[in-house]
Amino acid sequence: NNHNGKIDLAFDLVDKAIESGADCAKFQMRSENLYRNNTNSEDLGSEYTLDLLSKFQLKKEELFKVFDYCKKKGILPLCTPFDLESLMDLEEYGMPGYKVASADLTNHILLKELCKTQKPLICSTGMANNEEIIDTVSLLRQEGSNFCLLHCNSTYPAPYKDINLNYLKSLKIIGKGCQIGYSGHERGHHIPIAAVSLGARIIEKHFTIDREMEGNDHKVSLLPKEFKEMVSSIRDLEK
Repeated sequence: NNHNGKIDLAFDLVDKAIESGADCAKFQMRSENLYRNNTNSEDLGSEYTLDLLSKFQLKKEELFKVFDYCKKKGILPLCTPFDLESLMDLEEYGMPGYKVASADLTNHILLKELCKTQKPLICSTGMANNEEIIDTVSLLRQEGSNFCLLHCNSTYPAPYKDINLNYLKSLKIIGKGCQIGYSGHERGHHIPIAAVSLGARIIEKHFTIDREMEGNDHKVSLLPKEFKEMVSSIRDLEK
């Protein structure tokens, strides 16, 4: 949500992502029904996050305009649906594939509906343990899904000592040969480059034009210049 609920900023982020060499611009969609009406039982951190997510949402029609803009500019638009209502809206739009958030890797109700679309799924594993990942892979195989697994540490920012890039090899085995990738919440852009050398074929990093803006993700996001340097290094490594 680094567009902070402003459609013009979303357009600007798309432009700068293209200039930085990104292949894809990914957004998030949540229905208002996903938010709790009463947060009295929540701690202050959760309450703050829910408030920000609600405040910085783009309306459904605005998101669709951003997706159209991506297509017009020649970059792939993708989206993470956080609930069934959002998935139905994105299916109605014609989204070509979906990202599954770490928090939903064990949400088998949502996963089964995503599998029914018969579209590619990019699944982040950051909030699941080894057994849960194995269980979800079994479900995805059973449903005939075309999926990719992203290694991820969902701490913001992720400490370097906890990232454990060697787990990419285990993820390849668990996924029974599926494509693997890396979703990074650490500072800097050198870790994704190392991930590519270990077999990652999809790299996801948060993207912003200003790390001082309000919101949880800006501080762990790459600026356009940094993202461009990361892409350039990955292209060199591929050669």
